[in-house]
Amino acid sequence: MGKPGLLFLLVVWCMVCAVSGEVRTFRSPAFNLGPGDVENKYYWMEMPSGHVGLKSFNGEVVGEDGNPVPLSEVYLHHWVAFKENVKKEGKKEIRSSPNAGTCQRKTLTQFFGLGSETRRTDYYLPDPYVIETGNPKDIPEGFEERWMLNVHAIDTRGAVNPGHCLECRCASYNVSVTEFGKKVPEEYIGGLECCIDGDHCALKEGVHGAKRNLYFQYTVEYFPMEKSLRPVRVYIFDVTDDRKSVEEVPRCKVEYNVPPCDPSNDIICRHEMHALAWLPEKKEVDVIYGVGHLHAGGVSISLHGENGNKEICTANAVYGTGHEAGNETGYIVGMGSCYPEIGTLKIKPGETLNLKSAYNSDELHTGVMGLVYLVVADPLPDNHRNPSFWTITAAVVSIAVAVAVIAVSLTRYAQLKRSDMGYESLDQA
Repeated sequence: MGKPGLLFLLVVWCMVCAVSGEVRTFRSPAFNLGPGDVENKYYWMEMPSGHVGLKSFNGEVVGEDGNPVPLSEVYLHHWVAFKENVKKEGKKEIRSSPNAGTCQRKTLTQFFGLGSETRRTDYYLPDPYVIETGNPKDIPEGFEERWMLNVHAIDTRGAVNPGHCLECRCASYNVSVTEFGKKVPEEYIGGLECCIDGDHCALKEGVHGAKRNLYFQYTVEYFPMEKSLRPVRVYIFDVTDDRKSVEEVPRCKVEYNVPPCDPSNDIICRHEMHALAWLPEKKEVDVIYGVGHLHAGGVSISLHGENGNKEICTANAVYGTGHEAGNETGYIVGMGSCYPEIGTLKIKPGETLNLKSAYNSDELHTGVMGLVYLVVADPLPDNHRNPSFWTITAAVVSIAVAVAVIAVSLTRYAQLKRSDMGYESLDQA
């Protein structure tokens, strides 16, 4: 390749460097599952170090070879990633560093998290927004910030009823005592209490599958934190929160059951759950991103403001139609996500929000969820509200760098050519 070709590649490389962040892929420690087994452990996780802004986070369950494992073999009930502040020395101490709300303490504190829908759900923040992490001002003295991962996966190979396994039906797991040693109430027929780590779902007679090592593999895009990046706040709304006023303490129960409909009375077998919610914000905020989380049987989940007159986000479930990973028939393989134009969708202090989840109720569903993950930020200055501002700014920086590189390279190239032709530069007196 000649000098002009090398020069062109150098210019392109400089332009890319000026506008792109870093992307890294990590793996959780291995978890070993055989047919019917349940994994629901917590792990310290690798994350980008230093004071950075997280742009996107995408994860999935893979095998030893790195290939994705289909939901029809291992159902990803949920995964969540959250922050903790850990004491560096002396007596062990861990302090939670939760998201902005809206549930009670130690409930739904994650900054990232999805379930079976993870492979086909957009999970990135538009420019100039990021989730800030590693800010020394937010970390107590003597502590360090660390990220923790919870993966809840169920191996349904050879199960008598895979659907009952992934809905954590107590009868399928033959569970009568919770992980804390308490008796499971008779009215509790399915949910997280009946598929804890180490539990085993009923298999067909004669099924003896081999155990295998699996991993949660995740890819993170991030930028060194600097002034042009805008930190966001993460809120999670739970449709089981039954409070009726902003003054009440949140009562998020996380899961609930969908009773079967009566076909003789119901034209459409559809179950809806409703809740009220409020943001604990003192100023008006911009909505940046939203997405929902539902389980099998889920149809949609929505969040509205102004007493239901303003749509904030509606996320519809996407079901698979094939057999390959990411398109498994009968499973939710994606959720619609919401990206309003920056500065056009706002939530006022004290504004009452309406949350609604919808499930098909042609049969019983246990342990389902209805969550909305909402990202908000302080309004941008007027001259920064147009998203193109950030694109133009990046382009200007790229062009400036490119022009400088071209100028220096052409000058050096001309000097080399003159030298090749017998010319010499004159020393200045």
